[in-house]
Amino acid sequence: MTRMLASVTGVDEAEIALSGGVDIVDLKDPKAGALGAVSTQTIRRTISFIAGRAPVSAVCGDLPMEPETIRGKAEEIAATGVDYVKIGFFPSENVSACAAALEPLAARTKLIAVLFADLAPDFELLPMLAKHRFHGAMVDTAIKANGRLLDHLPPERIPGFIDRAKSLGLIVGLSGSLEIPDIPRLLPFAPDFLGFRGALCGHSGRVGSISVEAVAQIRELVPEESRAGGPSSVDYRLLAARGYSPGTDPTLGTDKIFVRDFVLPVQIGAYSFEHGHTQKVRFDVTADVLQVTDHPEDMRHVFSYDIIMDGIRTIVARGHVQLSEALAEQVATYILDNPRVVRVTVRVEKLELGPGGVGVEIERKRQSAGRGVASGAAGRKDQGAVSQPRPERPEAVRRVIAKRAVVKLGGSTADATEMADWIAALAGSSLPIVIVPGGGRFADQVRETQIYMDFSDTAAHAMAILAMEQFAQIILDRDERLAPARSLEEMRRALDAGKVPVWLPSSLALPAPDIPASWDVTSDSLAAWLAGKLGANALLLIKQTGAFFGSDAIDSLAARGIVDAGFAAMLPDGVDVHLAGPKDAADAAALLAAGSLPGIRIAAPIRSARKAG
Repeated sequence: MTRMLASVTGVDEAEIALSGGVDIVDLKDPKAGALGAVSTQTIRRTISFIAGRAPVSAVCGDLPMEPETIRGKAEEIAATGVDYVKIGFFPSENVSACAAALEPLAARTKLIAVLFADLAPDFELLPMLAKHRFHGAMVDTAIKANGRLLDHLPPERIPGFIDRAKSLGLIVGLSGSLEIPDIPRLLPFAPDFLGFRGALCGHSGRVGSISVEAVAQIRELVPEESRAGGPSSVDYRLLAARGYSPGTDPTLGTDKIFVRDFVLPVQIGAYSFEHGHTQKVRFDVTADVLQVTDHPEDMRHVFSYDIIMDGIRTIVARGHVQLSEALAEQVATYILDNPRVVRVTVRVEKLELGPGGVGVEIERKRQSAGRGVASGAAGRKDQGAVSQPRPERPEAVRRVIAKRAVVKLGGSTADATEMADWIAALAGSSLPIVIVPGGGRFADQVRETQIYMDFSDTAAHAMAILAMEQFAQIILDRDERLAPARSLEEMRRALDAGKVPVWLPSSLALPAPDIPASWDVTSDSLAAWLAGKLGANALLLIKQTGAFFGSDAIDSLAARGIVDAGFAAMLPDGVDVHLAGPKDAADAAALLAAGSLPGIRIAAPIRSARKAG
């Protein structure tokens, strides 16, 4: 769930923010720069006023990148008792030294590193931040007069940042002169929080005071978490980007939202001469969107055409596409992910293959049951085929009543609030499942140690498998309905006894000749391998990321690092793959108890024809 962060100057504005239901109250002085700090006295007064009703963060100021200066100020801010300390990381040769100087503080206080979209942020710093025990990372803008976040960090780059950070166990935030129309564009990427200041101040600008009306309007666009079991104040019917049921009145009809003559350079084509470069492709898209009111007044009531263009950009950024038809299907599926879209027409036209345009136009719509799915047969094609199967949409996932399922619980969930929900949901599953633990921070230690001790991948492989067993012990410790299992027979006995087995993989995996000793083969691939050994017909991967879509296939997920490089080769034929992220945790218990898998179904990998014999 994405939370709303509101930057305030002190007690008076904190009162407005709290009354508007913000999730995180952030203290800063907008008159003193992008990360202008308020006094420690103001921080203490505000913390006392809030009295635990919401988490509090505070910035350290626009400081020079000098390790002792930054450490001293961060210690001063942390001593006030804030929940989060935000520290700006400006481009400098001292970045690594500053992060290292903050590690002792990071061990006892949640530190958030702030990178700046308008200062050429280096996302390769994320592993270093994780190494020095930072709690999270966010992107902001340093010079507010030079534009919004999306002016400097285009939508197609955001999934890469969020995926990388979450895979390292960091929480992720987005900020930077965000405006109301940016909200439905950013929510599909599932950041942990969105930060606002200027948009909360109405027409007075970021140095003015925040207003009750502006806070309320943004609060209604960012889904609000229920507190202490209470209901949310948000009208979920108005959310256009998060997959909630819109609950619209069918008598209101539909609007047509269109994007025409949208031209992008695309890596596309099946011929060899089309590889290695881009060519201009024109997109025309028309979406039929359910109305929520006869009197639209603001972004709560409309479907933004920016969502269509952002989706196209994001799909194109994934890399080479063989066929215009495949690209059109991916775009249609992405748009139909929105619950208000009932029909979409997509035209994809290559502009450089002759005197005129050539391409394809498709129309896809929701099935009569109200669930959006590309029309036509879905599912896995003959593995000898080269063409890509049409992926199913999230709302139309065929809920598999599995004869047996393997569930990989990613190690990165160990640092997430959803971990307890996932374990409880899996322990209560009515499906016969086997849990495969990820390696998480235990495997990360193996990677880091290999760098400076220079041991072989064979040794690292064995150590990483043992790292999975360490996370398995944590999982087992959380619920008595779980049982350890080292062999296939132990798994079967646990299932027969009504327990959920958690795999301790060393006994089976280390001697297996068909498991390569390579970092290309991680717990993802081992889960796929185990699914084959068990004869499972479903595999669920639980990840600490939400940046995957109904249009994704396994090949594209591997290219973006969401599954490991060896996964497609290790996946047996006939095993349906599902992917779930943080947003799926809330509904997982009910689905598994009812015999269904959470998340979305992923299209099979493209495989070349196999030789007989």
